[in-house]
Amino acid sequence: MERREYMKTTEYILGLIESGKLKKGDRLPTERKISEELGTSRNSIRESLRTLENLGIVESRHGSGNYLTDNAAATISHVVNIMLLMDNASREEICTFRRYTEKAVCSYLIEKNCTQEWKTYIQNAVEQLEDISDKNLLAKADKQFHYTLIHATENRFWILMTEAVSEVYRTWIDNALSAASQDIVQCLQKAHREIAQGIAGGNLSLCLDAVDRHYDIIDEILS
Repeated sequence: MERREYMKTTEYILGLIESGKLKKGDRLPTERKISEELGTSRNSIRESLRTLENLGIVESRHGSGNYLTDNAAATISHVVNIMLLMDNASREEICTFRRYTEKAVCSYLIEKNCTQEWKTYIQNAVEQLEDISDKNLLAKADKQFHYTLIHATENRFWILMTEAVSEVYRTWIDNALSAASQDIVQCLQKAHREIAQGIAGGNLSLCLDAVDRHYDIIDEILS
């Protein structure tokens, strides 16, 4: 009985989302209102809300109530970290996934001929990278460059999944950059520049070669 009530509450909330009655940032109906609406116990409602919170769908704010949120990327990152701890994935596998995801992103941007506005954003991200000498700031600018590539696709699912995995991957990249020599940093900056040039000029070969050189350098540092 408790399980059926739990599922009934979950389906009710998901139904509100699907119908458009509940949008990101909106406050959910109170536990009391849900209980009266469905005839379910408060315990089953709380269990459902906790599960939705763990999935990154609901955020509980003390003294204010529960709100529809958008934190799925953090949930996916958490799952990936658990996979690493449980030895269901390796660092090498995640690095390979990230490399070929970026190659697919670049191929897509060139094939679809991304807008001049996005090309400008990508170029600005490269210039910001090249103007930085502080390695701590370099890591932040490197992240911004790769995120700009992903966002240029304007594909929300791609953005969600890549950012989620990247949150795991970024720690390794940041450590690699902090340990990199100036020569290696210059090689990475050249790769970034050629990725941007490839996208701007529609040169897929230049772009993919630069992506491979970038991740070859990172993989070598991490190994």
